[in-house]
Amino acid sequence: MSQAGVEKSAALLLALGEEATAAVFRYLSPLDVARLGSAMREMEVLPRERVRAILRDYVAEAAEQTGFAADTGRFLDEAIKRALSPERAHALLSQLGATAPRMLDKLAWRPPAEIAGLLESQPPQLIAVVISQLPRDVAASVLEVLPARTRADTLRDLAHSEAPSADMLRDLDDWLASLDSATPPQGEAVAARLLGQMSEGSAAAALQQIDQNDAALASRLRARALGFEDLARLPAADRRTFLRHVGARTLLHALKGSDGAVLDALAAVMSPSAARRMRDDLDTLGALPVTEIQAAQDEAAGTLRRLAAEGAIGFPEEEVAA
Repeated sequence: MSQAGVEKSAALLLALGEEATAAVFRYLSPLDVARLGSAMREMEVLPRERVRAILRDYVAEAAEQTGFAADTGRFLDEAIKRALSPERAHALLSQLGATAPRMLDKLAWRPPAEIAGLLESQPPQLIAVVISQLPRDVAASVLEVLPARTRADTLRDLAHSEAPSADMLRDLDDWLASLDSATPPQGEAVAARLLGQMSEGSAAAALQQIDQNDAALASRLRARALGFEDLARLPAADRRTFLRHVGARTLLHALKGSDGAVLDALAAVMSPSAARRMRDDLDTLGALPVTEIQAAQDEAAGTLRRLAAEGAIGFPEEEVAA
């Protein structure tokens, strides 16, 4: 909703009264209530002419107004208290006194991949609060590009939550305030995420173009895009380097959900006895929850990306560009 639309809606609610406003608030998202509430607090006196211009289809009702002076602070407090539970009303009224609504408005205009990059390192509870207060189309796009495990945790918290607590709203305010002072080292994270959403051919072509002007950047972007299955493409010496830096338990759990290519590639650079022991351990490990396997693969992939970014390992140039 545009700012002009917010102001018109706020004026309409003030004209309709507290009961009608409370009924409307019940069907709005917390972000919409916050935006309307901020606009309503700033309105002092609404002359009849303005009411007529804003309400349009309500000219007949507005014509009965000679203009009205509104105690917008009291009006808004009462409407929210009637619409919501006491705890939720208190939390939202506290939020209306802060800068969160305006900051969320600004955040919603950023590309979904950029928002996801900003949120990725935050706890799922905070991500859920932000997602719940973004416009639905933006929220859905952000969820789509979050890592699978983060997305699942966020949806779980959304499903189990009602209203954000006062502590969580304070965390939200702090996080939003930090965005203004944050400089984007996350720019590369956003670029890597977008490359990951592109087709394989388009991503490879884009990286080749970047390579011509900034080989170091192209190398870092490739490193950020690496996943656990890419281990099978590593040269033998680099597979040994990886094995020295990954935890045995993490590797075992990650391999449990992997195809045979990674297992064979790693076994090929181990001693025969170590390779046989690893295969035996996998056979006796038994079934693992998918979330546990995914966590192990994420951790192992993180080790792979770190080693690649540090230059400790590398991929053959023709395979990286493929």
